[in-house]
Amino acid sequence: MLCTTRVVLLLAAALTSRDVLAAVLEGQGPMIIVEPPARLEFTNSSGTRLDCTAQGSPAVSVTWSASVGLNGLSSSSSGSQQQPGPVPNVPGLRHQLLNGSLLFLPFPASAYRPDVHASAYRCVATNSVGRVLGREVRLKAVVLQQYELRVKGALVSRGNTAVLRCQVPSAVKDYLTVTSWLQDDTFNIYPSSDGDGKFHMLPSGELLVLNVDSSDVYSNYHCRATHRLSDETLVSTIPGKITVTETPRGVVPPRAFERNVNLEVKRDELVILPCIVDSNPQPEYRWFMLSDTTGQMQPLHDTEHRYRINGLLVLHRARAADSGRYICVANNTGGSERVEFGLLVTAPLGAHVTPSHATVDLGRSAEFVCATMGHPVKTVAWAKDGNVLRDGHRVRFVGRERLQVLNVQREDQGMYQCFVKNDHDMAQSTAELRLGDTPPQLMYKFIQQTIQPGPSVSLKCIAAGNPTPSIKWTLDGFPLPQNERFLIGQYAPHGDVISHVNISAVNVEDGGTYECIATNRVGDARHRAQLNVYGLPHVRSMPEISAVAGETLYVACPVAGYPIDSIKWYRGDRLLPINRRHLVFKNGTLVIEKLQANQDGGSYTCSASNKQGNTASGMAHINVMVPPAITPFTFGELSQGERVKVTCSVKRGDMPLSISWSKDRRPIVEHASDVRVTDVADDSYSSILAISSVTSRHSGNYTCVARNPAKETAYTAELVVTVPPSWVVEPENKDAKLGQNVVLNCQVEGFPKPTIAWKKALGYKPGEYSELRPMEGSTHGPIHPVQGGSMQLLINGSLLIESVKQEDEGRYLCEASNGIGIGLSAVITLTVNAPVQFKIRSKKELVRRGSTAKLQCKASGDNPIMVKWQKENSHLDIHSISIKNSTLTQENGLISELLIYDTKRTDSGVYTCFASNDFGHDQMAIHLLVQDAPAKPTNLRILEYESRKVTFEWNQEQDGNSPITRYVVSYRALHGVGSQVSQQVVDGSQTSTTVSNLLPDTSYTIQVAAENQLGVGEPSDELQVRTSDEQPSHSPQDLMVEARTSTQLHVSWNSPPVDTWNGQLLGYYVGHREMMSNERAGTNQYNFTTVPWPGNGKAELKMDNLKKFTKYCIVVQAFNMKGAGPTSTEVVAQTLEDVPEAPPRDLHCAASTSESIEVNWQPPPDDKVHGVIQGYRLYYEAVEDSFDLYQIDNSAQSKMTKSLTTVLHGLLKYTNYSIQVLSFTHVGEGVRSTRIYCRTKEDVPGPPADVRLLATSQDTALVTWLPPKQPNGEIQKYYIYVRVMDSTGRKVEPKVVPSSSFEYEIRDLRKRHRYEVWVAALTRVGEGPGTPVSSFTPTNKVSAAIASFGGHIVVASRKDVRLPCRAVGQPEPVRQWLANGRPLNLQHSASEQRSTPLQILSDGTLLMASVLRTDGGDYTCVVTNEHGKDQITYQLSVQVPPATPLLHSTGSSSSSIQLQWKLGDDGGSPVKGFVLHYKPEQGEWTETRVDRHHSTFTLSGLRCGTQYHVYLVAYNRLGSSPSSVVLKERTRGSKPLPPPLSAADAFLVLNATKIGLRLESWPDGGCPIVYFVVEFVPVGSATGEWQVASNNVQPQRLFFINGLNPGSKYRLRVIAHNAAGSTTANLIATTTTTNGFHDLSATVNANDAERNRNDLERPPLHRDVKVVAPLAISCLAIPLSLLSVCFCLKKKNAGGASSAASAASLQNHSNSASESKSAAQQYYATVRKPPPSPAPDFATLECIPEYSEDIYPYATFHVPPPPAPAPHEEAMSTKLQTFVYRGIGAELMQGASFRHLPSPPRAKPQGPKSDRQKRNRCKLKTDRRESEEYDSFNSESDTEQGTSSRTESSNQLDDNLHPALNADLLYPGGLESSTSTEPSPIAERRLRALGIKTPNKSARYGMPPMIPHNARHSTTSFMAPKIGGGGDPVAKVRPVASRNLQDNNKSFSPNKQRAGQLSVISSKNADYSIRV
Repeated sequence: MLCTTRVVLLLAAALTSRDVLAAVLEGQGPMIIVEPPARLEFTNSSGTRLDCTAQGSPAVSVTWSASVGLNGLSSSSSGSQQQPGPVPNVPGLRHQLLNGSLLFLPFPASAYRPDVHASAYRCVATNSVGRVLGREVRLKAVVLQQYELRVKGALVSRGNTAVLRCQVPSAVKDYLTVTSWLQDDTFNIYPSSDGDGKFHMLPSGELLVLNVDSSDVYSNYHCRATHRLSDETLVSTIPGKITVTETPRGVVPPRAFERNVNLEVKRDELVILPCIVDSNPQPEYRWFMLSDTTGQMQPLHDTEHRYRINGLLVLHRARAADSGRYICVANNTGGSERVEFGLLVTAPLGAHVTPSHATVDLGRSAEFVCATMGHPVKTVAWAKDGNVLRDGHRVRFVGRERLQVLNVQREDQGMYQCFVKNDHDMAQSTAELRLGDTPPQLMYKFIQQTIQPGPSVSLKCIAAGNPTPSIKWTLDGFPLPQNERFLIGQYAPHGDVISHVNISAVNVEDGGTYECIATNRVGDARHRAQLNVYGLPHVRSMPEISAVAGETLYVACPVAGYPIDSIKWYRGDRLLPINRRHLVFKNGTLVIEKLQANQDGGSYTCSASNKQGNTASGMAHINVMVPPAITPFTFGELSQGERVKVTCSVKRGDMPLSISWSKDRRPIVEHASDVRVTDVADDSYSSILAISSVTSRHSGNYTCVARNPAKETAYTAELVVTVPPSWVVEPENKDAKLGQNVVLNCQVEGFPKPTIAWKKALGYKPGEYSELRPMEGSTHGPIHPVQGGSMQLLINGSLLIESVKQEDEGRYLCEASNGIGIGLSAVITLTVNAPVQFKIRSKKELVRRGSTAKLQCKASGDNPIMVKWQKENSHLDIHSISIKNSTLTQENGLISELLIYDTKRTDSGVYTCFASNDFGHDQMAIHLLVQDAPAKPTNLRILEYESRKVTFEWNQEQDGNSPITRYVVSYRALHGVGSQVSQQVVDGSQTSTTVSNLLPDTSYTIQVAAENQLGVGEPSDELQVRTSDEQPSHSPQDLMVEARTSTQLHVSWNSPPVDTWNGQLLGYYVGHREMMSNERAGTNQYNFTTVPWPGNGKAELKMDNLKKFTKYCIVVQAFNMKGAGPTSTEVVAQTLEDVPEAPPRDLHCAASTSESIEVNWQPPPDDKVHGVIQGYRLYYEAVEDSFDLYQIDNSAQSKMTKSLTTVLHGLLKYTNYSIQVLSFTHVGEGVRSTRIYCRTKEDVPGPPADVRLLATSQDTALVTWLPPKQPNGEIQKYYIYVRVMDSTGRKVEPKVVPSSSFEYEIRDLRKRHRYEVWVAALTRVGEGPGTPVSSFTPTNKVSAAIASFGGHIVVASRKDVRLPCRAVGQPEPVRQWLANGRPLNLQHSASEQRSTPLQILSDGTLLMASVLRTDGGDYTCVVTNEHGKDQITYQLSVQVPPATPLLHSTGSSSSSIQLQWKLGDDGGSPVKGFVLHYKPEQGEWTETRVDRHHSTFTLSGLRCGTQYHVYLVAYNRLGSSPSSVVLKERTRGSKPLPPPLSAADAFLVLNATKIGLRLESWPDGGCPIVYFVVEFVPVGSATGEWQVASNNVQPQRLFFINGLNPGSKYRLRVIAHNAAGSTTANLIATTTTTNGFHDLSATVNANDAERNRNDLERPPLHRDVKVVAPLAISCLAIPLSLLSVCFCLKKKNAGGASSAASAASLQNHSNSASESKSAAQQYYATVRKPPPSPAPDFATLECIPEYSEDIYPYATFHVPPPPAPAPHEEAMSTKLQTFVYRGIGAELMQGASFRHLPSPPRAKPQGPKSDRQKRNRCKLKTDRRESEEYDSFNSESDTEQGTSSRTESSNQLDDNLHPALNADLLYPGGLESSTSTEPSPIAERRLRALGIKTPNKSARYGMPPMIPHNARHSTTSFMAPKIGGGGDPVAKVRPVASRNLQDNNKSFSPNKQRAGQLSVISSKNADYSIRV
């Protein structure tokens, strides 16, 4: 309200200026007239709206933006910085309306967005004039939530003051206001200034209870608070109480509860500063105020506005001047205490900028002053067009409230704002700066041009200025030619003037200097530029030139044409210049300085010529004139009403003359004003200005302007009219209501501006006044605070009194004077009307029943005052009361007394005294309490009952209006010896108690009676209760503990004696704890496991998942429905020893010598040993240093020791070793450590591996050698020793050869001399031993020899191999290469699968490109000549990635899976490790790496009861193997089992108001239960909705469902969750009655009820699908089974030899249906399975071919010698086993190359897509990377004999096969089942596609025979596919190594046998080739 009043007054004062009126007429910048408060809060259920209204001309656009930058403004010095854009609409949350308001819609709590609902916003108003911002609005949405209030009790000594505070949750603290207090739910206490002497509620919400005594401890106090946003009112749920302590003996100095308090209040609020201390005796209080200037403590004295009460300082209607530091000093005889208060009184902020509209000329300065209002003002910021202004070159701040803009420029015009801000509020004011008269400024200029004649030309100038300038054009200083080719246009679209000259069809004479001149009344601006037109010289005609005498004349020769060579001026025939005043410039400009009329007037000639001699000339006539000169004049001093007349006389100047007048730069219009301008008759050089009666509006600057053709001259004089003050608004008497704001008007006008002063009369005597002077420092702005702080002088002279008080009443004098006349004065009277009010708003009166009650209310205010009484909003009975009113004598007011005679209890209640006068009304509440004996306690109820005590509580509805002093509890047993009445006294402040020392299982009656100071009341009704059972009183017996494993203990015990059960036992709690070393008793807590009641006295428990080799302390305790009994005596047991879990630590190694390494380590951590370490085992092996295929023996070695250090001896020299160490216990070995690597030291090398000495001619020889096999270091060089065995036998000096060379040529040999040669290698250590001596004697015959060395070569698959064969001899030897003893066919080599032929290079080297596994073998190079022959042999081994490992599971636990595998073929390269992949059914794949030495692994840390997919991949240095078959293994455990619900007592614990669940007795199914969900619903509930007790109950012994009704039946639903799933149990339970009785028969298993109901709903048997369907299937299955048996018997009788094949065939047919969807064929191979070993050693698993394509048409098998069978093996040697294989049915042709398929890709579900992927993989691949090659279908990984799961193909092919059959035959036509009895049509179609004619049907093969590997003894079983035509299959057997290629044939009947056996007699190990 005050802020609005100020704004209205300030606007009214400001709108009197001429600038504002001009702004209204000419247009106005935006101005915000309505804007939201600085802070706005709202609830999410209500929504809100931000309103913003702005006005201006043109129309204003209103948007909203987020507040950014300093004080919410964008920082910019020029206003060009990019502004934040408007906030967008947010659907459903925020929307801007068309009227500019920003609407926030109600929203749910889940839709809360901080960027929308807790942000700062600004209103932005914009039009073409400028841009202004509204105040920053801090918006906050409050999501309503539930909360509760609490009262914090007080502890105080007797006689002091207790302080009760309402505890409000911090989340809603800012929105709650404590409105009142409630004592004992009946007496309301409201905030008041004086209190009632006992209670005093502070405005801040605290309740002070004064002078407390023992009676105050019986009262309860509730606080009541209102949410200011939702208007919701709540009462505290938990009351507060006062605890009174006895006053200490002796003197207690004052002690303050708080020594420093800070308060922040709003203006006009009631303020009470509480100085609360605890002392004895009561202290004396003194109050001081700390001076801000001197820092001195100034004592405070009581006034009507400020006074003291009981240590409180009361301030009525706080003002900003009350802000400061207050000090309370409490003093008694024991000492003193000081309490300091910081008070900040805030007032709404306001701002006003003057002038609101300023018009400033360009280059001048502008100043704005911002007057601030409100308190406190922390920051003042200035902004222009929404951008904050900084102190700079032209922007200056004088203080923070004055802004100066120096040297105003065009960019300075716009909207200026002043922002006033503090922490809570913000205000702004706006002013507009406009440019005044501004000289023109050219914004755009044309440029110089040079053109040819003919085209059109456009010249343009743009000018700006105020007033709007006009533009004229000249050509060489003369007006433009007047013809139709010149067109001049001019227009002003946006204030700027645009003028252009368009010249069409430019001629030569149009050239010259063009100039545009922009002119207004302030000045002009010019621009010139040359337009050159090619052509001959041309001079345009020149008009007469008027010049001013005494000045300088510039004349430009109007020359056209281009180029011009020279321009000359002549006067007559004389070439200028002819004197010093003449200047002629090269561009043709003539300058004549200080013109003289008699000398310089006349004709002048201008002549122009070009270089070609062409000339042109023109003549100009100059007329020199004298300019006008005005005689100065003045107006003198004038007063209003006087006459004035002045004459403007031109004292010299040539005629003709013209004279005109202007006022303030505006022409004087005679008929529009009372100013007359008169020309003097017969006088053309004078003019008279006359005013008959001057007024203030005639004041100004008057200018006389005289003109002649030469010049314009002006003279200005100021006219000042003095005007005495006159009333604009004359002061009048005012009536004001107390606390309102009052404006005493006093507005005058005059010139000079009058000064206004206000005075206040002293008392009521006239003439005695005290002047109201402005405060220091308030010299600027429209508001001047007056001393005292509550009054302010406005800019228009009015006096503003804020929050008027009673002392402001009186007479006021307003005086105005300006030195003209006697001035003005007026005396007015201000009357302050006081509304009625009560200083005490509520109080309490106590009276005994039967006495007279006297109720009194005291109202202050202006009389007359009307008073009426009411009791609880009803009229009083006038027969039993009397009312007496009396007027106050010392002050205005009234006292009213209400007398009530012979009071009764019904007279208690709230009596309200209503008072009113003409100016307001108020009320006071008096709580009358009629005291009597207390009423009887009610609602006596049981809280808790046990076996020997009962806890109960009651309600005391009426205490007789006197505190209850005590309660008397009487109780007795209904039966037995304890039936006498016993009593127990309870303190009066309690309404509950516990009766102890009762007997278990006994019924009692209980009564309670209340007592106060008036007597004992009536006892309550009887309450019956029965005590419950007790927990067992004895521990279990015969506790025994036995260790079973390293993680399991077996515990057994017997039950306690029956007579100590104290109820039915429900089970046992078995506790275990780890026994720490040196522990004290009970230092470690037990972990208990629940064991349900076994039904007899004997019980046991297996405790799993314990720590290994750890001592545990075991105890057992029995429990019944009431709890657990004592624990048994502790028994200590230790789990068994196990292998260490962690490797040894800190493993280090260092080389000692070239053959030894020293290793040391530290033991594993103690908690990972799990036993007693018996020693350590080291594993060490030599490792490869590079990718060298020549590998050393790297088989791992081990060494065992008991110490922590050892030395490894006998190592290879200069070799890198990997070392691991593990510890072992009695149980076994632990985990190996991480590998470390050490290299032995360097040593002398061994001899070179081989040496050759060859004669290359008759006198030369060649020595070649191989590097040493044991280099023992880095070879530095070789020594070649050559010795001639002559008579001397002298050894020559060695020849040195670099280490990179391996040959040396010996020259100049002599015939018939014997030469000896040997070679030695050197390392850094020294020379090693030499090779054996080679000797030869040169002869004439040079035999053929080979300088290369053969040997074993190992190479990776798909690499190029070069086999050198360097031959020497004379004549040149002939070379021949053999492969495996046969001549090498380069086109058809030993490996028919290679795509590139072999090559023999010119030097004899055999080049094998991209070798395959099948290229391995012996390659021999033979060289011969006529003198001899030589040969070398290479053994080539090709390495490939490993084969697929066989993986299977050996066991599992709840969190682990044990895996074992066997690797077949390692691809010729040692396996470096394994990668194990696993994932849960619905999870992601995880991989872990396993050491190559391991063949078992345990996956641990798995989820219980979860199925996992697992597969294994092996890898060597060549790559990874195909993945193994994906295993699907499930960890042990299942979802929780149903709980033991056979007896309700075993699972439920019942009470009157809650039900307990024994959750620990719930079987977990092997997987620990994670949490429970407990729900319940009352039986018979109307809604039937389940209520959630908790959805995350952790496993615990007992969980209670609280808040139930006694004796009610509930349906319970409990869901147990573990990792494997969940199980639901439904129960029905009935709570006990309030007396403790319950019916257990009502607690039944709800599953039984459901089952009974299902039995009633079950259909009859003949309609039950669950019964009919199994019967039908069984009836169908039995005949089919009988038919199958008959068929089997028939097949068996057909031939004994085919029995195994028949069984296999039957199994094949039975499985074909289930496998048909996978498109993979099934084949069965029947072999004799060796007897299993006693131990489950996985190494004894048979290695069986995994896929059909692994069986090649010519399969080679190794038949071992027949060992002596063990007795138990003989009976098992004939057992057959059937294996299932999958194969590709397309590759069925004899001689085709069969290769293995990759494993299934991570066990993806099979389907059409998987089938399609399989087919795509079967396409022929040509260009692949090596890694792809090994992982693809065409992998070269074959098996190793004796270990592989697949057989190996022979390299020998039938010579009759077509060569094209060597290619891969892949069939895209799909896969066909092998169980088909028809021959494969795919094979036939494929043969035809290759151009091969198929023979008769008997030649068609569906599949080559499958031959088992590792056939036992000499018997081989096989299965052959059915042959499509006649003829019997023939099995051929021959030894592989035999020279005899003759096959041993054996025929079989195709119609009777699908399998056969071959017996091969062999006396030793041999390989045989079998084909069918």
